[in-house]
Amino acid sequence: MRLKFKGFVGPVASLGVISLVMVLALFAPAISKNIKADMNAVQNPVDYSALNSELFPETGFKTKIILGDVVPKLVESGAIDFEKFKQIYESRGGLTNEQTKLLTQSSAEPLTITPENANFLLNVFWALGIANKNPVLDEMAKYDSVGNLASTGGWTLSKNDSMNYFNKLGLIKLTAEQQAIFEEVAKTTYRPCCDNPTAFPDCNHGAALLTLLELGASQNLTKSELYQLALQANTLWFPQNYLSTAVLLKSNGVDYWGNAQEIVSGKYSSYSGWAANVYKPLQELNLLPKTTGGGSCGV
Repeated sequence: MRLKFKGFVGPVASLGVISLVMVLALFAPAISKNIKADMNAVQNPVDYSALNSELFPETGFKTKIILGDVVPKLVESGAIDFEKFKQIYESRGGLTNEQTKLLTQSSAEPLTITPENANFLLNVFWALGIANKNPVLDEMAKYDSVGNLASTGGWTLSKNDSMNYFNKLGLIKLTAEQQAIFEEVAKTTYRPCCDNPTAFPDCNHGAALLTLLELGASQNLTKSELYQLALQANTLWFPQNYLSTAVLLKSNGVDYWGNAQEIVSGKYSSYSGWAANVYKPLQELNLLPKTTGGGSCGV
C-alpha cells in the first residue's frame, strides 16, 4: 500500500505535481485515503483514552528550546511573508495573539508543542528549515531539481520565490560538535509520509523536524533529548501513525517514550517501515486504533 503522490516518497517531484498536492493537501490528511479508510473500518473494542492522553496531552510537551528572535528575523527576511501567512489563517479563525507574538516578538520562554499549536509550528518551522543555512542543505542542493521538492517548491508563503531563501539565512548556528550531533540524529530519524531521513527534508514535515533538531543541537540538547524531541513532534504531526505504533509497542510490553530513538528510526517511522512493521501486524491482529488531527503535507 503506497501513497498516491510519489513526490512525498521519492527524493524529487515535479513542481506541477507539487502544485496539485498543495491544493489537495488543504483537505486531505497526511496519510493516504486508503490507509485511513482501512483504519476507520477496523474498530477496536479497547478504550484507548488513557493512551490518547499520554500521546496527545492537552498541555503538550514543554521543550528546552528557547526561540529567541529567530522567528521574527525569519519574517523580516521575507522567508515568511507575514501578510500572506495571516491571510491563510483567516480562513482558520485567524492568528491568535500567541501566534502573532511568536511571529513578531523575541521569546525567552521554553517552547511548548501542543496538539493545538503543532500544525502552526509545523508551518513556521517548515520555512525556517529550508531557509536556514546548514551543511545538510548544502548536500541537498546538489540535486538538480531541489527547487521542485515539496519542501521548497511547496512553500508559497514567502515574499519572493522560496528558492531565493533556500539555505541562505544564518539564523541557527552550530559549533562543529553540535553539527556532528545534529547530523547523526537527522540522518537516523524519519517521518511516515515518505522514506527519506530528516537529513533530506523533501517535505514540510522533514523541514520542520530539521529545524527542531537544529535548534535543539544549537542549545546543547543531548542525542537522547533530540530523539525524544523528534518523537514528540512526530507524534503530534502524525497522530494516527504514532497512536498505532504505541498500541503495537504497548501490546508487546514496550515503553513508548522510553524508546524514542528506535521509534523514530526507519523501522517504525519511515513510510515503508511503518507500513510493514506497524500497520500490517496491527491489521492482522484487528487492533488498528482510530484518531483525528495531524498536519497535511501542505500549508
